[in-house]
Amino acid sequence: MTPEQDPYFFVLADDDPRLHEYTVSILRDAGILEKHESFYDPVSFLAFLKESEEEPDVILLDVHFEGSGLSGVDILPFIREEYPYIPVILLTGMDAEATDEAQSDVFTYFIPKPVTEDHLLRMLHFYLGKSKKTAEQVNTLMAEMEEVKGYHQLLEEEVEQLQDEQRRLEEQSRSEKVTGAGKGFERVTEILESLLTRSEAMPSFIADLEKVYSTQFKLFKKVIETLIRFDVQDSGTPGMNIHKVKGTQNVFSARLSRKVRLFYYSSAKTVRKRLLRLDIYHDTKGMDKWIKNNYHSYAEIEE
Repeated sequence: MTPEQDPYFFVLADDDPRLHEYTVSILRDAGILEKHESFYDPVSFLAFLKESEEEPDVILLDVHFEGSGLSGVDILPFIREEYPYIPVILLTGMDAEATDEAQSDVFTYFIPKPVTEDHLLRMLHFYLGKSKKTAEQVNTLMAEMEEVKGYHQLLEEEVEQLQDEQRRLEEQSRSEKVTGAGKGFERVTEILESLLTRSEAMPSFIADLEKVYSTQFKLFKKVIETLIRFDVQDSGTPGMNIHKVKGTQNVFSARLSRKVRLFYYSSAKTVRKRLLRLDIYHDTKGMDKWIKNNYHSYAEIEE
């Protein structure tokens, strides 16, 4: 048995019981099924993902659930909230527009219906091999992060000190609070910029980050932690839910958390990703307008 044929934990969500029996039989006969869970509607499937203590290796997901009001594409964001790294394979006969929408999800693949044994196995071996390679790349990158572990620890200590300082400043006047907080924030940004080896924080991004620090400190800590992970990951790495911003060249959005989106610029000519904006208010129109109006301030001249 090759590494690509190791047995996996599959979760199958489809409203056709016959497809469950057929697919499970194929996976078992091929020797790649360790265990499986079957669901026939999206609600029970999502409830399982939220409550399960064991993470599945693969999700096989139908696109059209009759009578549920939800499609496989509709529930992809909910899946990513629980398991951002799991490969999701859509069993589909959907139209091109729906396919384009689903393909914007970083780690989603497709197998057309009707499913045949040969096609299913070939596609599974290809996709699972691809996901394994990506996971190895992530592990390598995270190993590289150990080289800056001391700086990372220093950053965490600075953030904790800022939190203590912020509590103290709450007892003082607003002007004193802003002055003290500003000095602490500058120290954090200095350390953060020393850690960002593949990204460049633009002034507009720093301004947004400072607003998050001033208004939602708990969220600020989460953003800092996620930014460090984002910096070492390739744009194709799963987990960030990365999308190209429509109507722009080389501008992308990455979801850092349920509340926060990062907008950044990356082209073939840029060595480092340029961090442009943080959006914590889901202000899509405002962000689109800013990105287009300020394009020449961050993009390459050739564009």
